Amino acid sequence: MTTPTFPFAVRLIGFSPEEETLFDENFTVRQGRGYGYFRLVEDNLQDPDLYIANGRQLKALVTLADLRPSGVRPAMLVGAPDVMLPYPVVDHPVRWEQLFGTLDNLVEKRADALSRLEASDIVTVPERRRRDRIDLDLSDPAEYEKMRARVPEKGAVLVVDKAPALRDYLSDLLARQKVRVLWVNDETGAVEICKREPVAVVMINTSTPGVDPYRLCWAIKEKDSPVRVAVVFLVSKPFVYDLQQARYVGADGFLNKPLASHHLVAVLKKFLPSAR
Repeated sequence: MTTPTFPFAVRLIGFSPEEETLFDENFTVRQGRGYGYFRLVEDNLQDPDLYIANGRQLKALVTLADLRPSGVRPAMLVGAPDVMLPYPVVDHPVRWEQLFGTLDNLVEKRADALSRLEASDIVTVPERRRRDRIDLDLSDPAEYEKMRARVPEKGAVLVVDKAPALRDYLSDLLARQKVRVLWVNDETGAVEICKREPVAVVMINTSTPGVDPYRLCWAIKEKDSPVRVAVVFLVSKPFVYDLQQARYVGADGFLNKPLASHHLVAVLKKFLPSAR
């Protein structure tokens, strides 16, 4: 099988920031030698190609089970768990040659699984990521109403960008699902559209002149609204996604540019029932 030139996206589960940095360093060293890999940082909405979980941490194993690994999106463990699980296991502390050998084997098996899937014309299920439970006082009706916030029926996608090219591209991608795609190039216009139109997803190009994506997200995410609007940042250098600030204003995550059509569609399926 020919080695592809693009790197595979890996979602790490249950590792410390120091361990994540080690993965980043070794993924960088590996570039140009066989299959390449990179770590999806937190809040990156791109679906992973593979999972690597901390086999010695119970919470990581529970999270992995919730994500439902498969032949198309396989998983491996670092460190042997206390229970038998159907995933390959590598040593802890990590022996990087062993880890990359196991990853490469999973990539080969994944390619076979994808070939069988394409032949059967079955649609894959997007990744579901569990969020930590937030303790709420459910005796408070206001909190209950917030939990019941719903995606607007026949909700549109709003693109905030300096030009309508992405709007046109998404319109073509979503034509079969009959999802409307709107466009605006400023913050005021975006807020006004969200007030008068049933918008389900707002995609903000962070390089749009005059647009502060965090401020716009805060304005769109009305705290007492019964309608839930997803906000996704479309990020390219030199913009740096600030995880803490993004969480504070209610952003749902980001995608790196340039955008691949299958990543766009997978993200929209997560937030648009009509696109599934």
